[in-house]
Amino acid sequence: MTSQDVGKYTVEDTHNALRNAVRKALERKKKLGHYSVMWQANRLVLEGPDAPVLTNQSTSEPQG
Repeated sequence: MTSQDVGKYTVEDTHNALRNAVRKALERKKKLGHYSVMWQANRLVLEGPDAPVLTNQSTSEPQG
């Protein structure tokens, strides 16, 4: 992609590309039996059969 190509993509195009990339990565992790880490409802969520157990979770916004 060149700098001239950038103008033809919308924010929605970028959002959809990122959403698809994350969906594919999560599907791959699930197929491999790996756990995934997500942020939902102001909490860190670990999903999967081998996910470690979290303790002392804060409900504050993520740092960064």
